Amino acid sequence: MSGIALYHHWSSPACARLRLALGAKELDYDSRPLAYTDFGTPLDLGFDRKLPIVEWPDGSRGNDSLALLLELEHRYPAPALLEGVVAAAEWQAFLDWRARLEPLLARLIAPVRPGFAEIGGEPDALALYKEECVQRFGMSPEALSNDRYDGFLQLERLGRLRELARQLAKTRFYAGRLSLIDVILTADFNLLRLLDGVTVPLDLMYYFQRVAEACGADLDAGLQQTT
Repeated sequence: MSGIALYHHWSSPACARLRLALGAKELDYDSRPLAYTDFGTPLDLGFDRKLPIVEWPDGSRGNDSLALLLELEHRYPAPALLEGVVAAAEWQAFLDWRARLEPLLARLIAPVRPGFAEIGGEPDALALYKEECVQRFGMSPEALSNDRYDGFLQLERLGRLRELARQLAKTRFYAGRLSLIDVILTADFNLLRLLDGVTVPLDLMYYFQRVAEACGADLDAGLQQTT
């Protein structure tokens, strides 16, 4: 074991960022998935309920996913996922692009998160999640799902997803080799594939799987089993 502990939710894109990045670094970390209704463990670790929380080998902890990615890169520089792979200006441009899409993307993936057992498989967790959606978006997950077609078309246009998919089909990874941009893109956007009736560009689907394989991660981990 590397001495790293990751407290996470399977359904959370922010947590998936860390799972992918730790896998890309080939670090054998301690995966500690929490129940969606577990408020006590984060408080015991010194944080509110926001996940992921990473506990480093020296006992220090953090819970901001982007800051944690950068700290991981600093603590474990090989293989490099940012320095020498992505230029500083390109990294900042990507972060700005991702921030512009955040509100729309969050609304789109909200209805699919109950597909994970930690939410949809537990009545109390599902009730809590639905309440949180109403507080955050002013709509239930069911109502958000009804708006998914127009929402995805907006995201596709604003994010230029089809153009991005064509580029990634040529380069395989955003910068030609695995980087933190690939980690964030895959963690944040792959849940779109679970939206009923929405057609994610096929080249993006292949890309998500390519990144997951490079990181030794399973994008379907934590999903409810269907028969």
